Amino acid sequence: MSSHPWLLGLLAGGTIFLGLPIARLRNVSTQMKAFLNAVSTGILIFLLVEIAGHLVEEIEELVELAVVSGTGGGSAFRLGLIFVIGFSLGLLGLVFFEKHFLGSAKDQEAAPAAKAKRLALMISVGLGLHNLSEGLAIGQGYSAGAIQLAWLLAIGFALHNATEGFGIAAPLSGHRVSWGFLGWCGLLAGGPTFLGALLGSTWQAKPAEIFCLALAAGTILYIIGELLHLGRVLKGEAIVEIGLLIGFFVAMASDFTISAAMEMTAAHGPRHGGYFGDADDLYHYELVRFSPKRIELYVNDHLNRPLDTRALQGRWILNPDQPRPLTGFFTPSADGAVFVGDLPEKAGAGSLHLQVEVLKGREWVGVEFLLPEQK
Repeated sequence: MSSHPWLLGLLAGGTIFLGLPIARLRNVSTQMKAFLNAVSTGILIFLLVEIAGHLVEEIEELVELAVVSGTGGGSAFRLGLIFVIGFSLGLLGLVFFEKHFLGSAKDQEAAPAAKAKRLALMISVGLGLHNLSEGLAIGQGYSAGAIQLAWLLAIGFALHNATEGFGIAAPLSGHRVSWGFLGWCGLLAGGPTFLGALLGSTWQAKPAEIFCLALAAGTILYIIGELLHLGRVLKGEAIVEIGLLIGFFVAMASDFTISAAMEMTAAHGPRHGGYFGDADDLYHYELVRFSPKRIELYVNDHLNRPLDTRALQGRWILNPDQPRPLTGFFTPSADGAVFVGDLPEKAGAGSLHLQVEVLKGREWVGVEFLLPEQK
């Protein structure tokens, strides 16, 4: 297995240790606490929008495909149901955990160092459950080939987890605590991110990807609620709004940086001896002519990664500049690696003016090719 998933998990979960040393500081101003809390909240708000938008867009495309093709929309319904279940479990699961486990620690009346340590441990366990779903989302995104999203999740969670360490350390302020205890808290809270990335990267299935991302989105919404509540308690006034803006735009800048880096490193060009063309910001095509009547179309995403043609609809148009062009539909190969099309006899072995298109929502996205004479 590639080392990248565990590196992403280590990046996302390891930063939680950065905030833990605050527990050993004696003087931390309320304004600084409010600012760190607000930065964390801003980052999570952007991540919630990004993840939820990614999921909704995928399901929406399936709904549009069902409407255009006249199918029953079973795939859209199944993935939509998985999204609802995952999101609900992510949100309500942590609500249940807090009520039945963290609640007793919060309500306990003694205030010695033992109570502070118990509360810190319980918060660590709660954050660990939350971070497990984050790791699963990272690993599943990597397994599905969505490297850009996996890196965005890892960096975003890493930025947030650095402030989670502060959340664990806050109840311990004013008490003597060992480095060993802080390390144990960090392992409980950040370790599941690493474990989740390993587990999530071992299989590739669209329902599992949707479920893990929805689970992460639900837990993020829960943590946002907790951080907003803490922000109201701290009442940092303008410093809170500044922190929200910084957190949100830091996450946005990370997204843009990753997008640019992935685009620059993507290998655009033909791989099968055919002719390559950019259809739009999503689809790239490679058209191969194997015989006078047989053509094959490889469909890649914007990073030139192969897409499964079994989940797509494609067609060809012969002489698209003519008043009455001939049109036919591609057939996906058994493994989904390529579209196969059979041209009519009149196409002959001469040069061809051919337009190939793939359905994107309700719009056919196409590229024109001028193919040389078949020898």
